[in-house]
Amino acid sequence: MRRSAVNNLPRIKADLIATLDKGRAKAHALVERLPPDLPVHATSGWTVSDLIIHLTALETDMVAALQHAMDGKPFSVDLRGRGTVNNLYELRREERAGDSWRQLLTDWQRARDRLRALVIAFPIDKTEIAFGNPFFVDYNLVGAIRACGAHERLHLAEMRAASQDQPPG
Repeated sequence: MRRSAVNNLPRIKADLIATLDKGRAKAHALVERLPPDLPVHATSGWTVSDLIIHLTALETDMVAALQHAMDGKPFSVDLRGRGTVNNLYELRREERAGDSWRQLLTDWQRARDRLRALVIAFPIDKTEIAFGNPFFVDYNLVGAIRACGAHERLHLAEMRAASQDQPPG
């Protein structure tokens, strides 16, 4: 890693954390105003709560990928016989479908807290190592965190659009 990048790493990490925190604050402000059973995807039938399950699973996978990268170990997701990553995320959604809304929101925040902690702890000498999870392949630390935030923003935009399509109740 270049010396200037090493010297800037604390600022880079602080910026990543600030971006994660700002994004999550906006996400909570939106999600807490929406009914968990609000349909978001007409074709799949996924609701707001389904997308929170998905985002939690995605961040949990990101946490595992970061931890493996820190440990110098390869990371792969057990597709549990589902064949594709999308089918695995569908299984995860089905498994959590009976969980309470409060539990889903708590787990979503716990996953973010673990992600933040790993960003802080990520060693300088590994920040350029490419790693991945099911959706993000061959990203370094900065790229992975940015991609994670972008994915969350995409689903939040979908939730926002779905809420605007609802008649006033």
